[in-house]
Amino acid sequence: MAGINKFRNIRVAFWGISLISGISINASAQTTEKWDLRRCVDYAMTHSISVKQADITARSSEIALKQSQLAQIPSLNYNISNGFSFGRTLDRTTNVFVSRSAMFQQMSLQSNALIFNFNSQRNAIEANKYTLEADKASIEKARNDIGLNVALQYLRAMLSKEQVEIARIVLKQTQAQLANTRKLVEAGTLPEINAAELEATEARDSATVVQTSATFQLELLTMKALLNLPADLPFDIEAPPVESIPVDNILEQDPALVFDMAMKSQPQIKANNLRVMAAEKNLASRKGQLYPTLSAFGSLATNYNQFFLKTVGFNVTGEQATGTFAKSGNDRLPVFVPTGTQITENRSFGELWQGYGQQLNDQFGKGVGLSLNVPIFNGWQARSNVERAKLEIERSQLSIERDTLQLKQDVYNSYQSALGSYQTYLARDKAVKTAIRSFELASKRYEIGVLQTIEWITIQNNLTRAVIDKLVAQYEYVFRMKVLEFYKGQGIRL
Repeated sequence: MAGINKFRNIRVAFWGISLISGISINASAQTTEKWDLRRCVDYAMTHSISVKQADITARSSEIALKQSQLAQIPSLNYNISNGFSFGRTLDRTTNVFVSRSAMFQQMSLQSNALIFNFNSQRNAIEANKYTLEADKASIEKARNDIGLNVALQYLRAMLSKEQVEIARIVLKQTQAQLANTRKLVEAGTLPEINAAELEATEARDSATVVQTSATFQLELLTMKALLNLPADLPFDIEAPPVESIPVDNILEQDPALVFDMAMKSQPQIKANNLRVMAAEKNLASRKGQLYPTLSAFGSLATNYNQFFLKTVGFNVTGEQATGTFAKSGNDRLPVFVPTGTQITENRSFGELWQGYGQQLNDQFGKGVGLSLNVPIFNGWQARSNVERAKLEIERSQLSIERDTLQLKQDVYNSYQSALGSYQTYLARDKAVKTAIRSFELASKRYEIGVLQTIEWITIQNNLTRAVIDKLVAQYEYVFRMKVLEFYKGQGIRL
């Protein structure tokens, strides 16, 4: 590991201790499929709900952009309506109202084209473009967040797995020492109390194995939750030695430089800047709506009307004077008209459509024109839209300020934590070396009977605690350095 000289493998140290005590340890076989970090990260990025939600938001923004772009094209709408009228209705062939039931149909084709609106529409398009880019950056942020969270949880699970292995090694070591002590007790070299004390230690070490194993399973459950995997799915991680994890040298890091790199690489900062630009364009678009809008329109329309009843004859029952006269020579002759009732019958379905084409042609009409819309007073709607757009700019600028301050705080916190973890690791490493030497000497003295069992157990526990403390410090250092590398835009390396 860069920046730390002579990292010693924790398991190697314990294997050495075990060899001193004459212990041979076999790793248990693993049958569950193991996941490495790359597989975990890729799977999480594909199945993360937060990433999917960010993607949906971006796709929605893409639809809004497409709609605003197509709004520049003149609109074209076709409308057709078919219905029935009863009672007094308009005879569309004569344009006279009559009291007859009829079937009617109306058709129209209308188009509208925006000519000028003070660039309101173009600014709206630009605002939607910036919003789409910001939402795409938010997808990248969601992917980075889930990747970092998975990597950190992966490291926590690795640490927990290492602690399980350490607990098992300590248990096997205690069991081997107990077996050796039993032989010495039976031979009369050591008192029975020595074996009893080791039996108590074996019980405690067994409980530690159970506890660390349970903790490791909980870490795996947390990992599966991050990956959106079923809790009952067989799952294990492929844990490389912590010494092989690539980590930058903390002594070569400058938090100010890391912060500058984060400002250029972090998608959240990019998204905030894009949202400010989108808000500014949106303000320009809202201001354009305060001014007149000029549009052109055109329409084509026709209709059809047919009565349900048709006249098939006339039944004359009398006559009636019309009040008019016809001149015949010098004589004036009154004019009479016959009176009676019309003979009608229902039209068949086919007869309802007689003359359809002719009526559509006779009543076909066209229209074109210009429309000028001048906003004078509309309940302060346009002006309030402008004011809301101004507030949105302020909100976006505050988001930049907030996230910038938070990012700087996170970077400096991560740097100080990594530096502290590095110094702690150096101290823990020295403590482990001292504890190993002490344990080696104590074991030799115990084997020749000049050291009490309780003293040997205490020295063993001190070594175990020192190794675990070093391991925790080592992983803590890796945790913090991974966060710093993330802020530098290097991604997840493990």
